[in-house]
Amino acid sequence: MEKIVNTSKSVHDKIFYKMTKRLKTRDFKKVIDAGSGKTSASILLKYCPNAQVDAVIFPGDNRKKNPLENAIGSDRLEIMEADICKTVFRKKYDFCFVNLSLGEATRWGNSFEDLFHHIMDIKADYFLIEDVFEDPCVHFRYVEQYLKEKGFTILKKKKFKNPNPEHYPKNKYEKYKLEYTSKHFQTYLVKRNQDKD
Repeated sequence: MEKIVNTSKSVHDKIFYKMTKRLKTRDFKKVIDAGSGKTSASILLKYCPNAQVDAVIFPGDNRKKNPLENAIGSDRLEIMEADICKTVFRKKYDFCFVNLSLGEATRWGNSFEDLFHHIMDIKADYFLIEDVFEDPCVHFRYVEQYLKEKGFTILKKKKFKNPNPEHYPKNKYEKYKLEYTSKHFQTYLVKRNQDKD
């Protein structure tokens, strides 16, 4: 029997449901979690019950790998250690989940823009992008401008309040060296236009 984490009380579970409820996620066969973690992988396994889930983590990131290996038991989950900025994903996916990954680009020596470009190069029909609105490393105007210029369609855009705000102190890996509190999550449901294949 498949063992997945119960995400029903997670704000990210509620966001995923509200943002994707018009999509037929039960019909998805291949999905990718770009910058995976225990919660996001479990959400994909829950809402895409017939899909194989590729959970991408940065090589050697044990804070993500260990919980994925120990907390989730599913033959539908494959953990892939890869630097998204240095990897070409050849597989075609129905869906790509980008949950709180963009703000971590500088942690691994990448720029926000480079990581975002490489994520949008993943051959997926739909993307759900979610990140902390207050994170100084994530530029949402840039996200929207890039999607428009590259011919993606933003199907839905919504800001959600974080019921449990977290304070992030200054971190040595952050380009901007700023503290912030995660009060909101900015989300986009994006469709790849057919002529982009």
